[in-house]
Amino acid sequence: MKERKKSKKKPSSSMRTHLRLQVGKDEAGMRLDRFLAKRCHWRSRTKIEELIEGGEVELVGRVARSSRKVHEGEVVAVKLPRPKRELDLHAAGPPRGLKVLFEDECLIAVDKPPDIPVHPGGRLLEDTVITRLRERYRAEAVRAAKVWRSEEDEAGAGRSAETRSKPGEAGSETGFDDEDVIVPKLCHRLDLETSGVLLVAKTDAVAAEMGRQMRRRETIKEYLAIVHGTVKDDEFVIDAPIGKHPASSIGNRRAVVPDGVASKTGVKVERRFERDGEEFTLVRCRLYTGRRHQIRCHLHHAGYPIVGDKVYGLDEEFFLAYYEERLDAELLRRLILPRQALHAARLVVTHPKRKTPLEVEAGLPEDLQTFVGSEVS
Repeated sequence: MKERKKSKKKPSSSMRTHLRLQVGKDEAGMRLDRFLAKRCHWRSRTKIEELIEGGEVELVGRVARSSRKVHEGEVVAVKLPRPKRELDLHAAGPPRGLKVLFEDECLIAVDKPPDIPVHPGGRLLEDTVITRLRERYRAEAVRAAKVWRSEEDEAGAGRSAETRSKPGEAGSETGFDDEDVIVPKLCHRLDLETSGVLLVAKTDAVAAEMGRQMRRRETIKEYLAIVHGTVKDDEFVIDAPIGKHPASSIGNRRAVVPDGVASKTGVKVERRFERDGEEFTLVRCRLYTGRRHQIRCHLHHAGYPIVGDKVYGLDEEFFLAYYEERLDAELLRRLILPRQALHAARLVVTHPKRKTPLEVEAGLPEDLQTFVGSEVS
């Protein structure tokens, strides 16, 4: 009998934990591969075996074998490949520019496009808001150094060697000092599919001050969302605690739970409309607290899921289909929009240097504007 060779494949940095499956009483004692085949019915046994052999399935924080028996209450963590859509975006090399809404010596606010992550999260997510800004500031430093060098060459042709640039200084062989290049730092975050206002600091001190304002809730954050159904009340507040979803197989899904963290969202109707015989509402949401997925979770709890939301939408099967590349024409038709219809529309902070209000706004992007049908301010 041949000895089974151990897989030498290391977990890929392009994989993330997406499923968190808790073993039930009736599942105790099952082999891991059979447990996953039962729970992940949408994935073939061959693909499940590949995940296990590749080290992408963990039990109690350790990589597990197919034959390992699972016990009641254990949590099986499964890492899935990034969907083809994200890989295609990366491979296509989308435009590197970002629409700048505001910029000065302390801050830059950009209009984040959907499907671009805010910061690096793996080797296949090199195209992010932060990396784009780093490229921009480095390019600006190079251009400035070239101009400086040209002016030095013109004005300093007759100067002694002692008065010319030294290695490591701007204008030297290195072109510029790396320490002088701006290193952008996020002041807050937006989900991958969420578009809109994103504020970035240019120094550590500014980042710290903006973080303080966010933690103390001294800022105003407003989002526009398109939801399923007709929202009856013109204006209301959802004040309900948020915590981990007690039953979902999606690891980072949140829910309104009794022992959750206090969370409060203001909702105001902007427009009620119909499209292809279905009713929708455009709402403006204000965050009074800043919990993960707060708006998406609260609107789902209120009975008005966001259009295109694969986690908190009409069915979390969309999320699983998305990561399994099973979003066929029928599922896309039901999803209506390929991304969640959530947009960061307005942000008000106190300027860290001038101590005056700074308001930044971003209008609805073309995809959401087209769906609503007429101009929305």
